[in-house]
Amino acid sequence: MLRIVEKTALILLVLFVFALSGFVLRKAKLVRSESLFSLANILLCFCQPFLSVKAFAVDPIAPSGEVLLNFLYVALFALAAILLTFLFASLLFRFMKEEKRKRDILVFISVFSNCSFIGLPFVDMFTEGDSEAMMYVIVFAVVFNILIWTLGAYLITQDKKQISLRRAFLNPCSVGSAVGLLLFLVPQINIFNMPAVKELGSVATYAGDMTAPLSMLIAGVRLAELSPRELFADPKIYLAAAMRLLGSVALTYLLILPFKLAGIFEGAPYVLLAPVIAMSMPPAASIVAFAEKFDGDKRYAAAAFSTATMLSAVTLPVVLMLVTL
Repeated sequence: MLRIVEKTALILLVLFVFALSGFVLRKAKLVRSESLFSLANILLCFCQPFLSVKAFAVDPIAPSGEVLLNFLYVALFALAAILLTFLFASLLFRFMKEEKRKRDILVFISVFSNCSFIGLPFVDMFTEGDSEAMMYVIVFAVVFNILIWTLGAYLITQDKKQISLRRAFLNPCSVGSAVGLLLFLVPQINIFNMPAVKELGSVATYAGDMTAPLSMLIAGVRLAELSPRELFADPKIYLAAAMRLLGSVALTYLLILPFKLAGIFEGAPYVLLAPVIAMSMPPAASIVAFAEKFDGDKRYAAAAFSTATMLSAVTLPVVLMLVTL
């Protein structure tokens, strides 16, 4: 328990340092709000796609039939968990006396977790670098990327045109995942993992590793424009945080519980654990980038994201300890 608390605190502290840097830069008027649109596009269209390529193509495990079948199961669990959480969150906030833009941000916060650049370090810790377990979380993130660029974009824009197969599969993150998966399945063409040109792997590594710092910098800049009242005085944000950090985990655990009790996947326990751990993460930082890119309620998105992320420092150690027993 102490190790989990310590690791959780350290990871969140690192993220906080980047958010604080963005906060200070904005307060010092060294960064303007207008620049966030460009930064959000760099994050969503460059850094996040390379994060997927890095995960699949830089030092991957060897592909096998069993691993690929497990990928399919994880993808199905991810789809079911996210859609089930969306259903419950939509019902929870549907009758609240709040403008629709803010209600949809609360649903977004409830549904979409920070399963990539926070989820991956936690899985790495729990498995002591188990590559197969890491890949399961990445598969979860592939499904996540498809849904966040369709359902998530719709929640921010309130435009049903955002829900389309074209946007689902041709957005930058999905294309990055597809490229990464291709390189994983056909290692002969994986230039990022060839010993002769191993330095090329740095391209995917450096670009992917920019995701977390840039996300938190954007959040910090937007946070500098919020009052303490906007951050801490809205009870509906706390409700969304509870749904994100506790409710979504409970729903996902109920999904995998029958398989766990039946002893299915005993040889690959992280097929079941990866979706639960991924859903236990704080809100996706994409909420801030999406609000910038699609002209959503930027201030409310930043407030909801920041408050829920701070609360995750309390819930994460407990949840992660329970699900890994």
